[in-house]
Amino acid sequence: IGIRLLETRHWETQYSLSLNMFEMSASVSCVHGDISKMTSCLDAIISHAKTFDDTLKASSLLVKLLASSSKFDEARDQCLMILSHLGEVFPSEVSLPHVQNEMSTIQVLLRSITHDQIKLLPRMTDRSKLNAMKFLNMLCMYSVISKPMLLPLLSCRMVRLTLQYGFCDDSIVGLATAGYSVFLFTEDIQLASYIGKVSESLVEESSNKHALRSRLCKELVGTLKMITEPWHSIVAIFPELYNSAMMTGDVENAMICRWSFCCSSFWCGTLGLVSLSKHHIQCIQEAVRLKNPV
Repeated sequence: IGIRLLETRHWETQYSLSLNMFEMSASVSCVHGDISKMTSCLDAIISHAKTFDDTLKASSLLVKLLASSSKFDEARDQCLMILSHLGEVFPSEVSLPHVQNEMSTIQVLLRSITHDQIKLLPRMTDRSKLNAMKFLNMLCMYSVISKPMLLPLLSCRMVRLTLQYGFCDDSIVGLATAGYSVFLFTEDIQLASYIGKVSESLVEESSNKHALRSRLCKELVGTLKMITEPWHSIVAIFPELYNSAMMTGDVENAMICRWSFCCSSFWCGTLGLVSLSKHHIQCIQEAVRLKNPV
């Protein structure tokens, strides 16, 4: 309704209001799954934006739209393009020797990092770097699926930006992903577990802990805790992660956590078969209701 009330030449006469209205409309359309309306709003913003910064929110929504359509390569390329404009350039192709070289560097960096060191850092205030961290966060999420060898480069950059420019919530994602990368590409399980514990403590102390729990459920609990801690002690964590994910509207990770609870309970024998069958049925029914097949 608000958009219909704008003047005919609103992008010229009511630029700021138009930008805000179209961004809000695109965000609401994203929540409701109205892809056509969302795409139309994003196209209008990108074609009328006066500055690169004015396109960033629309670009982040576009990346999410591409990823939700399983177009992970396109989402990744879009993130890389935006990051290059923000001064953070990465190679389009990554070789295993490049990754191994990066891992040697990041292992040295991570061994010197402590929880207190991160907590004592000032808040990140550089707008360009905050935007870069936001897109690096998204790129890490999609690279896990489409190009895992990018993860060491991305996470190492996030850790370095944090140490140089200050701390933000995305710093925790960068640190956790760095630990996850150590697990994927090296044999240093002890360091990977240590970084996982530091990241987990930072998550629990964050005012945004539910969103961070949900975002990092695979890296921290589904991987880094499982490699060093008994599965029986981890099974009980999945319902908590499920609740955190549902609280923040992250349906996909919520269902992954619920399904992980069912599978882990089966392998550990923590539930009787009758009770476990009920949990599986409830999980499948909820996935169908939410249109999120796990």
